[in-house]
Amino acid sequence: MAFRQAKRLERRRIMQNSRIFRAVTPMEDGCLKVEMESDCTVRLDMHRRLQSVRFGLLRNQDVFRSVATDGYRLIFYQNGSEVLEISTSTFMDLLAVDRTK
Repeated sequence: MAFRQAKRLERRRIMQNSRIFRAVTPMEDGCLKVEMESDCTVRLDMHRRLQSVRFGLLRNQDVFRSVATDGYRLIFYQNGSEVLEISTSTFMDLLAVDRTK
C-alpha cells in the first residue's frame, strides 16, 4: 500500500513539474496558436473574449502580440511587465467552455 501511494505521489510531482506549452503565436484574427509539449497544436479563439472585462486588455494589439510562454502559462506583457496570464487550468477551461454566447 505504501509503495502504491509513493508511486502515485511521484507521478503527481512529475506531472506538476512537466511543461505544458511549447510555444504560442498570436494570429491576426484574434486567435492564439498554441503548440503543446504533447506535439499537438491548438487554436484558441480569443476574438469574442476580448470584449470581456477579464481579457479586455488584449484588445490592445501590442499587448496581444506580446504573448509568450514559460511552459506553464501564457503571459502577456505591456512595457516589459506582465499584465495578464492564462494558466493551464484557465486555458483548458477556455477550450472546453465558450462563455461568450
